[in-house]
Amino acid sequence: MQQDYGMSEFRIGTLCPEDWATYKLTRLASLADSPDSFGSTYEREALFPDSEWQSRLETTERAKNALPLVAECDGIPVGLSWGLIHEPESNVAHVYQMWVSPEARGKGIAKSFLDRITAWAEARGCESLALSVTTVNDAAVSLYCSAGFVPSGEAEELRKGAALRTQPMVRVLRNAA
Repeated sequence: MQQDYGMSEFRIGTLCPEDWATYKLTRLASLADSPDSFGSTYEREALFPDSEWQSRLETTERAKNALPLVAECDGIPVGLSWGLIHEPESNVAHVYQMWVSPEARGKGIAKSFLDRITAWAEARGCESLALSVTTVNDAAVSLYCSAGFVPSGEAEELRKGAALRTQPMVRVLRNAA
């Protein structure tokens, strides 16, 4: 059943450990809807036990450097994105798992995700944001360029043996010297 989110407002929230089932549902929906946008696949992640989904949201040291976000319209998850800082490279925040359901696209959700991750990264002293985008995804490339991201490095395989390529991109933050 398709939902119409035309008149609905969306809410961006941070996923907590008890939200693991929402995270699982939304992540699997993103992989099913946009298989050419992610390094992983629906077939791979659908096999994960619930303990894997739960561990991704645990409040460990890793979670202190993670910002898992979900977008909802009328209480229904319609988008997902993660900010993540990898140690020891604590001056760079990465954007992962960016996805908005087809019915909710064009409402500003992806931009809101980027704004939240940017503010979070700057508050942690990061100097830049980094991500990779599938080169044939014109809408995503356009979004990232409009948000100040520029290509960084050579395009890479989306997955081992894949014909699709991803372009690393970076955006300098106001903390950069």
